[in-house]
Amino acid sequence: MTDTTTPERFALYPAIDLRRGRCVRLEKGRADHETVYGDDPLAVARGFAEAGAEWIHVVDLDAAFGDGGNRPLIQSVAAGVGAKVQTGGGLRTEADLAEVLDAGVARAVIGTAAIENPELVRRAVERWGPERIAVGLDARGRRPAARGWTEESGADLFDLARSLVDLGVRTIIHTDIERDGMMMGPNLDLSAELAAHAGAEVIVSGGMRGMEDVLTVAAAARDGRGIAGAIIGKAIYEGALDVAAAVRAVR
Repeated sequence: MTDTTTPERFALYPAIDLRRGRCVRLEKGRADHETVYGDDPLAVARGFAEAGAEWIHVVDLDAAFGDGGNRPLIQSVAAGVGAKVQTGGGLRTEADLAEVLDAGVARAVIGTAAIENPELVRRAVERWGPERIAVGLDARGRRPAARGWTEESGADLFDLARSLVDLGVRTIIHTDIERDGMMMGPNLDLSAELAAHAGAEVIVSGGMRGMEDVLTVAAAARDGRGIAGAIIGKAIYEGALDVAAAVRAVR
């Protein structure tokens, strides 16, 4: 495939990963490698919005791991900040999607269910439209993983992505598991290859280190490589990236 979509606008997505109601970051998705960065996710989200972020990416790690959930908190974030919220983690039924989308979340991210139940993806896009539904494909190389990254699907990343685009998906969040939370640079080339093969807009996730990576990924978007945005987590919390400066740099 070569019909890469050219995004209308590149966006940064400061990330909030929720576990037991707190802001945390994991290394390579491992629950036993957790760092807590704050006890007030709503305040963190408001800070991102005040810094100029148009989007905030919120992940419900408890729901992803099948260990409870943080939906009331996510709904509070969606209602209480001046930015659009994109959220994923444990969204595995149409009722799950309705719960967050009807509460003001701008975009829901289907992860495990996109692999295990593609029909849900088709119904979701039909019901809410492709602008409010994204698919999260988390992978080690071209090997997608599911259920909080604890299981490999056996599918090929590119083929899986194309099959989901055929169901109406237009936005894919590609997370390189081996780079997530490691601040070792994003796997931009693989994300761009994924966009080209699938014909989708791809949001890059995993490994972002700071402003240099932000500018590199934004340049790829301008060059028509199918990159729609970048999710940034640990670099912000570790002080390696200032959200306001990054937002200004890509506008």
